[in-house]
Amino acid sequence: MLVENTLFGELDRVQTAISRLKLFNDMAVKNHPNGFLVLDSGGKDSDVIKQLALLSGVRFEIVHCHTTADHPVTVQYVRQEQCRWQAMGIPYTIQYPMYKGKRTSMWELIALKGAPNKIMRWCCHILKEQSAGAGRYTVTGVRWAESIKRARTRAAYELPSGGRERIKLNNDNDARRCLLEHCMQKGQTVVNPIIDWRDSDVWDFHTQYGLNHNPLYDKGYRRVGCVGCPMGHHREELEENPQYKMLYIHAFQRFLDRRPDVIQKYGWKNGEELYEWWVNGKALDRPDPDQLSWDDMDGI
Repeated sequence: MLVENTLFGELDRVQTAISRLKLFNDMAVKNHPNGFLVLDSGGKDSDVIKQLALLSGVRFEIVHCHTTADHPVTVQYVRQEQCRWQAMGIPYTIQYPMYKGKRTSMWELIALKGAPNKIMRWCCHILKEQSAGAGRYTVTGVRWAESIKRARTRAAYELPSGGRERIKLNNDNDARRCLLEHCMQKGQTVVNPIIDWRDSDVWDFHTQYGLNHNPLYDKGYRRVGCVGCPMGHHREELEENPQYKMLYIHAFQRFLDRRPDVIQKYGWKNGEELYEWWVNGKALDRPDPDQLSWDDMDGI
């Protein structure tokens, strides 16, 4: 429910999220003439924050970081969204990943760094986080409900003090429960206006405002990230998208061609054997004596 009665009075999630955006609008505009940079992943939460930015009247533009491993349906949906928002006069940019000053792709990076997994998530850092938002006030659809870790840490404000000082807000009913993150390295401030929304709130908002959504959700997808992302059910997804499966196998082969020491240590004869090891989840949970280390995989 987007509006509910609590022990602390009526809670209107939409108005609360709008207030969070308005709170930082002046700072965002002072920081950059286009105001907020709204990050669009192509997922349901991004649809919500785009609409909230519009409803709030704040100044903003939209950016989508194309990882080069996005699902074809997501690629098409994002392009449709770009046309729709640009027709409303809202700047919408699709950015492509860069590495060491040159344009790159998931497949080129795998050849350099090896197989991404839950422990070594270099892919998110390079393909998404590094590609947009430096020096800007950015808006994301991050929510506590998306992960147990976020739910446990709750609201953490990292201060631009040069240290690691943090203020924890453990009271869910605190008026400041919006999550504001500051990345000192990138000079980036992140506002997460729907941090405390549940999945049901997101879909209720979609219904209430008649929002578009990525067609993958209608096919049973729960997440719409990169095809083969180890954070999801990547074996099934790759079997449904064999062209991506072959791209991963070829990239793994290129990595092994560069790293004969890895072949000698782990015994993979080719990219297909490395793919089977990777897709079966053996590298996903925790380090063990037989698992690749950062030194093994980061070959540059």
